[in-house]
Amino acid sequence: MIEAGQSGAPDHTPHVSIVIPCFDRLALLERTITACLCQVVDAGVSWEIIIADNHPARLARSLVATFHSDIPLRHVEAGERNIAAARNMGIQAAHGAFIAFVDDDEAPEPNWLMAHYRCLLRTGADASFGAVYPIFERGTPPSWDPQGRYYTTDFGLPPDTRIDPLKWFPPRPRGVSTANVMLRRSSCLAQSKPFDEEFGRTGGEDTMLLLRLARDGRHFVWCPDAPVIEFNESGRQNFRYMCRRVQRSSRHSAEVRVAISQHKIITRMNIYFIALAQMSAFGILWMLRRKPSDMLQICKATGKLGFARLEFIPE
Repeated sequence: MIEAGQSGAPDHTPHVSIVIPCFDRLALLERTITACLCQVVDAGVSWEIIIADNHPARLARSLVATFHSDIPLRHVEAGERNIAAARNMGIQAAHGAFIAFVDDDEAPEPNWLMAHYRCLLRTGADASFGAVYPIFERGTPPSWDPQGRYYTTDFGLPPDTRIDPLKWFPPRPRGVSTANVMLRRSSCLAQSKPFDEEFGRTGGEDTMLLLRLARDGRHFVWCPDAPVIEFNESGRQNFRYMCRRVQRSSRHSAEVRVAISQHKIITRMNIYFIALAQMSAFGILWMLRRKPSDMLQICKATGKLGFARLEFIPE
């Protein structure tokens, strides 16, 4: 094994590129970069880190300049307030055959990069997804979610289990995103702009790409050995925030499913049927027991029905 900063890669072309889109959360970005530079990487595997700066004032430039490492760490000017454009420009600047995405409020565990890389080599899959575990600015989860369930992404599946995000039944975890993922460039990111920039100011660009890839038969797998730790600022611990978040995410998923379907009317009707059943069941449960989890299921249903606003949610 080699640590960040040590030599050992005979090839100057990186095998893996880490792309971190960012806007203005510099303290959190510093945490993310530090964690990425602390990756424990196999000898012979070369890698790099790309900071795709989406702020018009290029706030991350001076921060990136403070890091000194033998691992290539590059700042890229990546448009203005468009997360899809930031992702696309990060990919264009990256040289790796595999692209790992991590958000600027996340800190990967030391074995994160190699866990994803080995998983894709071992399985031949096109993308591997890992868990996201929360920590909280206030020190503890909010009272309405004492276990931090709604801030955690952990499918609880065995390693290398195939994920099909387009299958409704049987019910199983399927909510994939780019919060913690490694993608094979040749099969997933070959287009000049794989992320749809029409979604750049609302979010949902990763949902569009990943569900389109799933529709086209790409192979997705679960990689439990590649977790990241997400920092949740106090504004995210508000129940109203979470209601808006799950509602918006549900609408993104529904709209994308319709957009990529060959039978749009049938797909839309299926989504409405599922939403109405979900709303009815959890509406009754909400009236009986007033659990926050029931209300969040109602929010998911209303999102499927199109009642969520597609916009950034203030935190």
